[in-house]
Amino acid sequence: MDKLQAIEYFNRAAETGSFSAAARSFDVSTSAVTQLLASLERSLGVLLFHRTSRGVSLTSDGERYYLVSRSVTSELHAVEQRLGPRGARPRGTLTVGMRSNIAQGCVLPHIGRFLSSFPDIELVLKPVETWDQLEAQDLDVAVMTGWPPKRDYVVRYLAQGSNVVCASPEYWSREGTPAQPEDLARHHFLLFRSLGGTLLDRWTFEKNGERRVVDVKGRLLSDMGSWVDVAACAGTGVICKSDLTLKPHLRSGLLIRVLTDWHVLESPLYFAVYRRRQRQSKLVRVFLDFLIEVFAKLESERPTAGGNITTRALTPEWYGHAQGRLSDYLTRRRKEAL
Repeated sequence: MDKLQAIEYFNRAAETGSFSAAARSFDVSTSAVTQLLASLERSLGVLLFHRTSRGVSLTSDGERYYLVSRSVTSELHAVEQRLGPRGARPRGTLTVGMRSNIAQGCVLPHIGRFLSSFPDIELVLKPVETWDQLEAQDLDVAVMTGWPPKRDYVVRYLAQGSNVVCASPEYWSREGTPAQPEDLARHHFLLFRSLGGTLLDRWTFEKNGERRVVDVKGRLLSDMGSWVDVAACAGTGVICKSDLTLKPHLRSGLLIRVLTDWHVLESPLYFAVYRRRQRQSKLVRVFLDFLIEVFAKLESERPTAGGNITTRALTPEWYGHAQGRLSDYLTRRRKEAL
């Protein structure tokens, strides 16, 4: 049995949930994949897959094996890249995790350019909405928004976000347009959680040195930022989110900004993270270069209103500590300080 080939087939079947899809990606027959994986299971003495008519899924033993096998093949491909001839085109599979709204609003509209520039790289994209999801997967690189916690990752800063308040034209026509930040308290907000798991229901606005804090209410809550975007475009309520991920909706007129003369504090950063073992990976380096170019262009196209972001926002005191609603946490902290 070709053990390395079996591991490659195993990883691809685990990622696609299908023996036939794994076979197509390697341009071999499905029977070649199933026979080699059956040999792998016999050699290990365990079942790696649950097999059903709808496809395959990993057993608990398979999940443990995948964590190791994915790391092994990733390390091997990185070594091959380093040992290859200078100037050789990067080749191999790169697994990238992204928050859904970053993927849809920032990266995927430009991903064709990356694939055209590097025809020998295969991208595997996975959704990652929380730090727990990130650490549960063996990704080569992840693109996130928020503030990076103190964990064992290499962090590459990409851009500074600028939060904006917006809703659909139909919503503003129906509910009225706020003239001051405190007017938002009577509106219906669509709330989402930060990367650290905090439900963001308190916003701080600043103009000419004056600050106003507003607690907002909403009955639609989600970890998925892209879901609340869709709901907002449909006229369901108001969102306060980073302008870079909302750019397609703002440009098309599906969402309309309000309170443009106020700056929303604690706007998130955009950054990429990867494990230290990936420092020398050519695949990771070229993808980081692509991300830096994409986010630099997005920042350059930011309109002046609410833009001109030149400094990185400091990590808020509550980030990484507040669980549940941000307003509850900050109210409790204030009472404790009295």
